[in-house]
Amino acid sequence: MANQTHTETTSKITGNNTLYDVVIVGAGMSGSLLALSLLKQNSQLNVLLLDENAQRVNHSASIVPKQTQREHSNPSFDGRCIALNAGSVDILNGLSMWSDIKVNAQAIDQIQVSDKGYFGAVELTPESKKTAFGYVVELQHVGKILSNALAAFSSLTTLYQVKLDNIQQTLNSVTCELSNGQSIEAKLCVGADGSNSQVRELANISSTNVAYQRSAIICNVSCSEPHHSVAYERFTTSGPIALLPLTKNRYSLVYCVEGDQAESIAGLPDSQFLAELQKTFGYRCGLFEVAGKRDIYPLNLLKTTKPIAHRVVCIGNAAHSLHPVAGQGFNLGLRDLFVLAKVIAESDIEQIGSFAMLNHYWQCRAKDHHRTILMTDSLVRVFSNQYPVLSLPRNIGLQAMSLFPFLSQPIIEQAKGQFDLFKRESLS
Repeated sequence: MANQTHTETTSKITGNNTLYDVVIVGAGMSGSLLALSLLKQNSQLNVLLLDENAQRVNHSASIVPKQTQREHSNPSFDGRCIALNAGSVDILNGLSMWSDIKVNAQAIDQIQVSDKGYFGAVELTPESKKTAFGYVVELQHVGKILSNALAAFSSLTTLYQVKLDNIQQTLNSVTCELSNGQSIEAKLCVGADGSNSQVRELANISSTNVAYQRSAIICNVSCSEPHHSVAYERFTTSGPIALLPLTKNRYSLVYCVEGDQAESIAGLPDSQFLAELQKTFGYRCGLFEVAGKRDIYPLNLLKTTKPIAHRVVCIGNAAHSLHPVAGQGFNLGLRDLFVLAKVIAESDIEQIGSFAMLNHYWQCRAKDHHRTILMTDSLVRVFSNQYPVLSLPRNIGLQAMSLFPFLSQPIIEQAKGQFDLFKRESLS
């Protein structure tokens, strides 16, 4: 059961030499949602979910945000927020989670994009006023809902406070050697263990990591004016500033700054921090009045050439870690786990982890990966710079989208994230 203690789980594994259908390394959002998606489609699958951290959320306890250092790797069920696009809402609705999540979610009905110091600006609005671009939700509200859902499945085993030390791949299975001395055999090992993925490294899945030389300051803020369900993306020479509407008339702030200035800006007293933010962002949403706890995340682009190896696959941030501009990272990872679960469900039990199954998965995901990563990286490079030669064309582009809404349709479609996820693409 999902609420087993560490001792009970260890006893189960050592006593039974179980061959698991799927071992998921990383019990954060991506790993836990994958486990739920798998078991929703086949409750008899033998799934092991393991993590090097202590269990973050217990379904029988209230959620307490984990206190963290200012600069750290992303925890999963803390006070951070995520923007869920319409496609992700569809996926969560299919998992019977959305109705519970929506109670604490704030709709995004419009996105305003502007470029500091220039005339270009555009307002993006869905075709139907009844359909939001997406929603913003605090992860601490999602954790307990997800834990409760997982607790219903007796074929799920959880193991916490253990690290993955090694992977041994054989023809029909993969053996995961753990820091507590256990060896776990499975048909498939899934790396959902974040951008510093041990699974990716041990399986020799090649990746590139490019530093943007920027950091994001993350916190919640409130303003003097109501947000009216509007999200803002303001491009500056140091990077974008995103304001995502939250419940109780708050915003989730993503404030990108030069990497060597992040600590000094984040460490300012609240009044000075808000003044600095006001000077950079402007007055589109009124006066900034309150700022919450601030955290810093260095910004990088991590991508894998092909996130699969023999009986191993990486999803979410283990396969791609994106700049937060346009809020594409988590949504891309959610599409990963949704497609992986679907491909596994449609495979014969003995085909789980096979080359044919993993190749099918990558055929379904390759185009989405390439398109989303290219779009995100291009936005960062085109807008977050001081080169005059790019300023005029990009602002003419923004102004043209404002005057001729059909020009913004590709951006709107990407923002909504409602794609045909199972259309096979030619990889030749």
